[in-house]
Amino acid sequence: MTSYRYIAIDQYGQRQRGVLELPDEQALMASLQQQSLELLTFKLGQPWVWRQPRVGTQALILFCVQMEQLLQAGVPLLQAVAELADQNEHAGMMAALRTVQRDLEAGRLLSQALQAQPKVFPPLLGQLVDAGERTGQLPEIFGHLTRTLSWQAELLSQIRRGLTYPAVLCVMVALAAYVMLTFLVPQMASFLQSLGQELPWSTRLLLALSDGMMAYGGWLLLGVIALVGAFMLAMRRSPVFAFFLDQRLLRLPVIGRLLHQLVLARLCRFLGLMYQTGIPLLQALAWCQPLLQQRVMEQALSEVHQRVQAGESLTAGFAATQQFPPLMLRMLSVGETTGALDRMLFQLAVFYDREVQSQLQLVLRLLEPALTIALGMMLLFLMAAVMLPVYDSFSSLRY
Repeated sequence: MTSYRYIAIDQYGQRQRGVLELPDEQALMASLQQQSLELLTFKLGQPWVWRQPRVGTQALILFCVQMEQLLQAGVPLLQAVAELADQNEHAGMMAALRTVQRDLEAGRLLSQALQAQPKVFPPLLGQLVDAGERTGQLPEIFGHLTRTLSWQAELLSQIRRGLTYPAVLCVMVALAAYVMLTFLVPQMASFLQSLGQELPWSTRLLLALSDGMMAYGGWLLLGVIALVGAFMLAMRRSPVFAFFLDQRLLRLPVIGRLLHQLVLARLCRFLGLMYQTGIPLLQALAWCQPLLQQRVMEQALSEVHQRVQAGESLTAGFAATQQFPPLMLRMLSVGETTGALDRMLFQLAVFYDREVQSQLQLVLRLLEPALTIALGMMLLFLMAAVMLPVYDSFSSLRY
């Protein structure tokens, strides 16, 4: 298959751009003619990444809402996708839906078409659509996906809103330190040194920091960038290092608890959703592993999968990993006993959602005063380093 970047014109005289993977040029022209498009020009190869419109969560939520409504109204699947592709105002989603439409016309299932575009449609979407195709509950699946994606978007929005003030304060502290060391202190250095007496340690330290920043500031910035780059490269290339880092993050006093409860909320919601839609438990456990986005918990869930596959109960498998709290184990035991496992998982998801919000507020309440105190201490150090030699100079004068 060859990738073609094409520019075509529709029946209204408007230009259309897109990418198709087809065997040859004749197939390209035939595919465009089926869409009532006339080929103008084409090139080989995929477009540059920076030119590909990014599909965000809100576009995916709107897609799921519209699909649920159209399928509930009895619109055929292919027609529903075609209508959404024609009416969509988001360039990235429109191109993705046109590709899905072509896959459906070629005889592929909707889940296969969605999974063929992992950069646009997340794995959860393709997996649940696969379950909906098997059980005949495709409209209900899109309804579940709408609520799940909305929950993720709301949680991410809360985190961003909460971190806005601390981020701005961190930038202000960094800018204040830079201006102090590169502009204010060098202007005061000659005055402090002209006092003709031994400077206190705070003043000498301030002058040394200023000289070091003036002389090696650029190298320091390059070193920080290189260190961050090496850290990111190690995260991607070394699974051992990435696992070690995730392990250390979970053991942090406040941040670790927040991350752990966030992963538990995600696990309970996704596992409950998959189990409710008819996905077998073993398959649901396997599909949930990459969705956790935390390597330590992924390994724990993999162990649970192996134990359940070997014949152990779900509760016993979770308990053996020692990564899940007693409350979750008790609720899972009740769910297995009563046959209401999905309901218990959803109740746990709601509980951990509240815990995540509570822990997030606690972190923000601790972070804001800590940054304010750091800024105050920096200003206090500056005042002490400047005023102490001046005070000593005036106190040594004789009248």
